[in-house]
Amino acid sequence: MYAAFLKDVVSACGSIDGVHLHVAHTVDGGTAGFDAAGVTTDQLLPQRGASLGDRERGVFEDLFGRGFSPVVLVGSDLPTLPATRVEEAVTRLQIDQDRVVLGPSEDGGYYLIGLTRSTSGAVVPDLFSQVRWSTEWTYADTVAAAERCGLAVEALAPWYDIDDATRLERLRKDLATAAGADRAPATRGVLERIGLAGKAGPQS
Repeated sequence: MYAAFLKDVVSACGSIDGVHLHVAHTVDGGTAGFDAAGVTTDQLLPQRGASLGDRERGVFEDLFGRGFSPVVLVGSDLPTLPATRVEEAVTRLQIDQDRVVLGPSEDGGYYLIGLTRSTSGAVVPDLFSQVRWSTEWTYADTVAAAERCGLAVEALAPWYDIDDATRLERLRKDLATAAGADRAPATRGVLERIGLAGKAGPQS
């Protein structure tokens, strides 16, 4: 299921014109299996750091250091996330570099964070300290960190990730609608194989 989530996220992000796609992976997890999700070796980026915040900061530092800007990070458990959300984040970051774009998730975290490389180089604002990760306060703590850094916060519309049975059921229902028929094909295929896929009903 998780491999299918990643494949759908990679497919959506890879469909955006002008975007260079990278997949950040844990070093101890290795690199086997990413090719099945459509990820090439040169798109893989090893994560650095112990905490989630350290790893996110490290991805920004590494990609800024390679000359990429703006940089937008999205989660890999968002199989139905519209590519337009990523496009919107990039557009907002191109307007003004003194901002952070956040996509709030419905559980209090965020599904997307985007920054622009500063004129001083690969320096990343400290948006990752004093944040209560994987809690209902993650988004609010990040907004507070942005304020301390003097960055404006641009918020996208909320979305949901798949990290428990309730959201899995929501995903199943979303993909079973007529509107969801063409979304997240890899995820929908897995749901069908394990007998969890619903049937699309009529739309009013």
